[in-house]
Amino acid sequence: MPGSSPGPTSSTASAQGSATRLLVLGCVRIFQPVHGYFLRRELMSWEVERWARIHPGSIYNALKTLTKAGLLAEIESPSGTRPQRTTYVITRDGDEEFLALVRAGLLETEDLQVFLTAVNMAYALPRDEVVRAIQTRIGLLEDLLTETTASIGEILDAKDTPDTASEVPRLLSAHIRADITWAHEYLGRLRSGAYAFDGEPPLWTPTPEQIETARLAGVGPGVLLVEAEGHGLGDA
Repeated sequence: MPGSSPGPTSSTASAQGSATRLLVLGCVRIFQPVHGYFLRRELMSWEVERWARIHPGSIYNALKTLTKAGLLAEIESPSGTRPQRTTYVITRDGDEEFLALVRAGLLETEDLQVFLTAVNMAYALPRDEVVRAIQTRIGLLEDLLTETTASIGEILDAKDTPDTASEVPRLLSAHIRADITWAHEYLGRLRSGAYAFDGEPPLWTPTPEQIETARLAGVGPGVLLVEAEGHGLGDA
């Protein structure tokens, strides 16, 4: 099917879904070094249970699996008067995996959770690359729409298939058309300069109070706060 091109070949692929791996790697990349509790709280504030089908427990499992695979690394960080707790940073291999997942996810046409996650993390790529990826995805969606629409006629022409079965491809076709409409609108926003992408000045800079709030919440001093727009950091 269109859009089903192979993604990253990490050994963690069978351990958890691409959406979970991408979210966890991306969140660690933003806030590193960061401990698991903050990461879980941050991702829950993004409502990932609703649109990415990710449950709180899977976040901790992903941290362990990704660390075992060498995509994350554990470090011990001081917590003032509190006991030390394990925090995580992304490794070079993890960064490569993260970017590969974003690139593959932006072309995904069948797994909505993976695509939504990739759109959330698209800021890590140059704007021109994101534009090209969305243009390519529109082409894949148009091919998929042609196939799906054709199947409606095939069902109606088949003597041994009930006509009611045509409602499934009709509904799928409607979803694909809506996806194409959104993609063109998204392209328009990208071309007009919306958002901030890799290599561009940030559109938002945290206040000293927000930085201190993040530090007290368990985020390390190396956090890429300039990339945190829209990630709920100000509510930490």
